Amino acid sequence: MSLNFSHIKADTFDQVNFELKINDVAKNLTGAIIRMQLRTNADDITPALSLTSVSGAGITITSPTAGLFKINTQIIDIPVNDYEYDIEIRFADNTVKTYVQGIFSITQEITR
Repeated sequence: MSLNFSHIKADTFDQVNFELKINDVAKNLTGAIIRMQLRTNADDITPALSLTSVSGAGITITSPTAGLFKINTQIIDIPVNDYEYDIEIRFADNTVKTYVQGIFSITQEITR
């Protein structure tokens, strides 16, 4: 699924909730690790932003058996750019799936 975001540099990013269902059945996230990275392009070695569900580092699995997770509320202060991103899920059985990807635009703030 393609999902694009737009965010003003150094502002607080509001929480975004996700519900992962396959054929109307919730995907169990028990034991899963969710990662999200923003890069100027897919070939960049270092991400501009890296979030993970490990230790609550930007992503939280809110109800594993219902397939619910969220990108946490947080200040995002990275350089202005149109970044490519995806959200990768490593399930407990080590299956890796990417269900969400898109463009994450960071625009310049005016009031500084």
